[in-house]
Amino acid sequence: MKKIRNILLSIAMLFVVVLATACSDKEATSTKTFVLDKNGLKTTITYTYIEKEDKVIKQTTQNIGTYAQLPKANSKEAAQKLLEPIAKNYQGIKGVKQSIDYQDDKFIEDLEIDYTNLDFEQAKKLFGPNFQDPAKVKVSLKKTEEGLLKQGYTEQK
Repeated sequence: MKKIRNILLSIAMLFVVVLATACSDKEATSTKTFVLDKNGLKTTITYTYIEKEDKVIKQTTQNIGTYAQLPKANSKEAAQKLLEPIAKNYQGIKGVKQSIDYQDDKFIEDLEIDYTNLDFEQAKKLFGPNFQDPAKVKVSLKKTEEGLLKQGYTEQK
C-alpha cells in the first residue's frame, strides 16, 4: 500500500511539473527605457521586447511639456485647441491608446502601441507610408536603440 502511494505521489508531482512548464511564459520579456529632455519637452519611451528574438512587442511613450514651449499655445486652453485635433487621430485604432492630461502649467501625453494587437491598416494612415506591418516585419530593439541614441536619447537604467 505504501508503494502505491509513493508511485501515485511521484506521478502527481511529475504531472504538476509538466503542467507548470506547459503554462509558463515561453517568451521571456524585458523592458528598456530611453529619455530625451529637449526644448522644454521631456520624452520617455519604454519598450517591452522578447529578448531571444530582439523583437519589440509594445511601446509606451510619455511626453511632458509646458504650454509655453508649444507654438501659439501659452495657456491650457490654447494647448487643448492645438493638441485635441491631433489626439483625435489616435482614437479608435486597435492596439493604440493615447491620452492627454492638461494640468495647470503643463500637459502629459501618454501613448501606447501594442504591436501584437495592432490594426496595421488604420495605424499606417496615422504613422505614414514608411510604417511597416509588425506582423510581417520584426521591430528590432537593437536597431531602434541605435536610432534613439543617435537622436540624443539616453538609456534610463
